[in-house]
Order: sequence, then structure tokens, then C-alpha cells
Amino acid sequence: MSSLIIDSHVVEQEQPRQPVFPVKTKQLSVKINNVHTDISMSVFAGTVFITIAQTQRFSTWIKAIKQSEGFESDEPCYHIESLLGGNQDQLVSIYARQLIENISQRSPNSLLLSISLTDKSKEAFKAILDVIFENRIW
Repeated sequence: MSSLIIDSHVVEQEQPRQPVFPVKTKQLSVKINNVHTDISMSVFAGTVFITIAQTQRFSTWIKAIKQSEGFESDEPCYHIESLLGGNQDQLVSIYARQLIENISQRSPNSLLLSISLTDKSKEAFKAILDVIFENRIW
């Protein structure tokens, strides 16, 4: 900080802060099992935000974090929570778990996942994760 004296008063001036923007973002459109799939990834404020949409809308929103405090096990623990939409489909939680495990290997960021799928096959699951991991930005 620098000082500026005006009429015997000291005025503190803050140095300009470097903006955190632009937010690191990547958008992809791919065909997986002949289904148009939009994938968007953004990293901001300690969170990786990923959207996976085959229906061109947001459906279920999931938050996932790696928990590190209070556990004595060598194995990491993850907390996965449905924020919006139905979470009757375990596949959504499996996507979140796979993504947060990968993210936490490279950064301390949490995950915010928006997912809306029509193709829930194993092949689509693997292909979608492959596309995300090949293009990751965290």
C-alpha cells in the first residue's frame, strides 16, 4: 500500500488487485452413442463446475467434496449431496464420485455438477468421463 498526504491527512491507497477472471472455461459438443452431448467445465472460487447435458437443460445438481478433517483412514472420504432435482438415479452419484476423485488428485477444489442424461449405458458413462478427463481444466 502506498500513502498520499492531503492537507496533513494520510490517505491509504490500495494497490489494484489482479482479477481472478477470466474464469477458466471449456465447452464441448460431442456425439456419444449417437446422442448429442454438451459438456461445459469451469473453474472458479475453489469449485469445478461441470455440466453434462443430453437434454439441453439442467436437471440434477450435485455438490461433491473431498473430506479431509477428522478421518483416521488412509482412504479419502467424499461427501456427495443432491442440491436440486431428483437423485433417485444412482448413476448421477457415480458420475459425481468419479469426477471428484479425479479432481481431488490434482487440486483441492470441490465439484458442482449439473447432469441431464438420456443415454445411461455403461458405454456412454465411460465415453463421457473419457471426454471430460481428456479435456480437463483443473
